[in-house]
Amino acid sequence: MVNYFSKLRLILTIIFVFLTFIKQSYSNELDNISACAGVVIGDGASELRDLENEKNFDDAFELAIKAFYGEGLSGNRSNEDIVIAENIIASNVDKIYMQPEWTAEVYQEVIRCYRILGLKVLEKSIIIKMNINMINQYLNKYKARFKRMIKAG
Repeated sequence: MVNYFSKLRLILTIIFVFLTFIKQSYSNELDNISACAGVVIGDGASELRDLENEKNFDDAFELAIKAFYGEGLSGNRSNEDIVIAENIIASNVDKIYMQPEWTAEVYQEVIRCYRILGLKVLEKSIIIKMNINMINQYLNKYKARFKRMIKAG
């Protein structure tokens, strides 16, 4: 009887550890996509500010948001996970947008993030397609706000 409870406790512990790591990997992937989304939005915002290139901003913003929602909607996320992810986006937008001078490292990070987000959109295309109306509402609402803030600054 004691041996049975020891085995049961061991199995439950293994399941708990496994589920904890799965949750952590979902959060890590969302955090990574959020970081790159912020970098790409920051790049688009810089293009809009410096070159008045609205098309590049629109494309960068759309890619970043679709990748973010594709990853975000692919698993159960807590409110805390979403808040952290949004803060990561905002932090990285500022990091790129406020760069006084781009170094080779910054340029390489921007290129890397475009690639990562492009692959994420391809990977999550079914989820994005299923939720496109909600994603487009967000895009239309916040893209206009971002543009207005950038042009005012």
